[in-house]
Amino acid sequence: MCGIAGSTTPDPSVLEAMAARLAHRGPDGRGVWIAEGIGLVHTRLAVIDLSPGGAQPMASPCGRWTFAFNGEIYNYRDLKAELEAAGEAFVTASDTEILLRLLMRGGLDALGRLAGMFAFALWDAQTRELLLVRDRLGVKPLVYGRLADGGIAFASEIESLRAHPGLDLGLDRAALSDYLACLYVPAPRTIHAGIRKLPPGHWLRWRNGQAETGQWWRPQVTGERAPSLDEAVEEVLPLLRQAVAARMIADVEVGCFLSGGIDSSVIAALMAEERKRQGGPPPKTFTMTFAEAAYDERDAARAVADHVGAIHTELPAQAETVGFLDDMVRHFGEPFGNPTALLIRDLSGMARRHVTVALAGDGGDEVFAGYPRYQGGIFQARLAQSVPGPVRRAGAALARLIPENSAGRHSWRRAREFLAALGLDPAEAYAAWVEYFDPAERALLLGQSPPPPRPMADLYRAAPSAAPLDAMQQTDLASFLPGNLLAYGDAMSMAVALEVRLPLIDHRLVEAVGRMSADLRMAQGKKTILKAVARRLLPAAIVDRPKLGFNPPMGVWLGTSLAPLLRDRLTAARMAELGLTWAPVRRLLDEQAGGRRDHSLKLWSLLVLDAWERKCR
Repeated sequence: MCGIAGSTTPDPSVLEAMAARLAHRGPDGRGVWIAEGIGLVHTRLAVIDLSPGGAQPMASPCGRWTFAFNGEIYNYRDLKAELEAAGEAFVTASDTEILLRLLMRGGLDALGRLAGMFAFALWDAQTRELLLVRDRLGVKPLVYGRLADGGIAFASEIESLRAHPGLDLGLDRAALSDYLACLYVPAPRTIHAGIRKLPPGHWLRWRNGQAETGQWWRPQVTGERAPSLDEAVEEVLPLLRQAVAARMIADVEVGCFLSGGIDSSVIAALMAEERKRQGGPPPKTFTMTFAEAAYDERDAARAVADHVGAIHTELPAQAETVGFLDDMVRHFGEPFGNPTALLIRDLSGMARRHVTVALAGDGGDEVFAGYPRYQGGIFQARLAQSVPGPVRRAGAALARLIPENSAGRHSWRRAREFLAALGLDPAEAYAAWVEYFDPAERALLLGQSPPPPRPMADLYRAAPSAAPLDAMQQTDLASFLPGNLLAYGDAMSMAVALEVRLPLIDHRLVEAVGRMSADLRMAQGKKTILKAVARRLLPAAIVDRPKLGFNPPMGVWLGTSLAPLLRDRLTAARMAELGLTWAPVRRLLDEQAGGRRDHSLKLWSLLVLDAWERKCR
């Protein structure tokens, strides 16, 4: 795991500055390579092939191609054997050289053979062409910007790219609106007008001042197969074993994040199984604990650790974690409003004292249908199909008669949301379900007219299957997973040079489950298939335990230790400096203070926006 950057205007001082801003991602080495019309940067975290032979940027033996790669190719040993049988000879033991040789032979067609997480840059000196590629699900980030001279610059992080003087760092107001809706900026936008994210499963080819992009893979949740639950388990369990075992391959210590929920518990059990098969030591597991009982899962995590025989470590979460706020926005390079990022930063720091690689359960909800909102979305979609249009429009009109402030009572708030959703099509309803500041709120905050669109609605409509569960999972795999969960997992773990690997989003597993019917995926409630797998690995008490979710008690913190931060930073004068209208912010603060509504995530997102503007603009 590493950091990469580069530019087609290769100023050595600029490249060194870009490399310096990626030092945390690669503390084990730095390489800067410059040729006519191109410069590549690599900072190395040594995980496979710890020798200097794995250093980058790496040139091909003939000198035509030069390569900078961030990530891991889990099937590199199989690929190496195939290439050796075809006559290739290798001088290193790294997966980097194997991927380079594969690309030399097959170009973009070789991507389909890869199992892994990656972002890379490949320069072809003969054609003077730069190729940028991002992995299927978007585990590894890659951002880029067009230069005034027609060139291009790219990096693993926005902050590194900001070291390049030739980019437009102006504010993208549409991206700001999307941030307020999602608490992250969905690809391809970033908060800067001149910087874009390469979306998951995409490539970008630059040559002679011209750039083109394409998509080489996309998740497909189609539900065309209807195996029995037992048949599904027989198919999924070997794929899970394969995914976990592949991600345990490393020349450094590998551990596991363990929350006590089903996702990480299954991974811990399979890690212990694999270690036993290899005759190795038990896995090391890491859990964050909370003083607030409603958020704490230490007992469940201990039970799993005891059952699988893990060496277990706990870290108490504290409100002082927000001391990392300024550091957090620097690593994201743009506003990022999910406060779980702070917990991942702490948890990663603790784990890094013991291991260099950690497995985590991210993606389990998106792949195996684990979110409660999926059940609600299915109900709303069916209601929209069965309730006549005039009745739905009347319900939406009635919702507008329920004052926003009356929603201090939970039942009134739910009634208002339910009636409002009746007036929306399934795509708009689901987008409304997952957003934070709705279009009317964003229009008021940003002084816009008409209200901005809902970012997730078009993704829902583009899903290959119209079945509600298929479309919702497809939407989340395309945006919520890479733009939110994978983004904070990468940024906060790499901030402390910890590599995080994610077995539950192995693309072979994603494809297999996505082809299974929606009825099977939710036959017995959430995560039917994964729970059935877990019953073969873990006691029923662990499998059937309700999941709390890995979130900080932000509402409690904002009313106690973080209250001064709200008073100091969310002021009328400061909102004016940020280009936001004060009245809606004041209402959020008043309702939060009065206990009438829980606006903690909205208020936190505004604090993050304030911190980003102070540190990064």
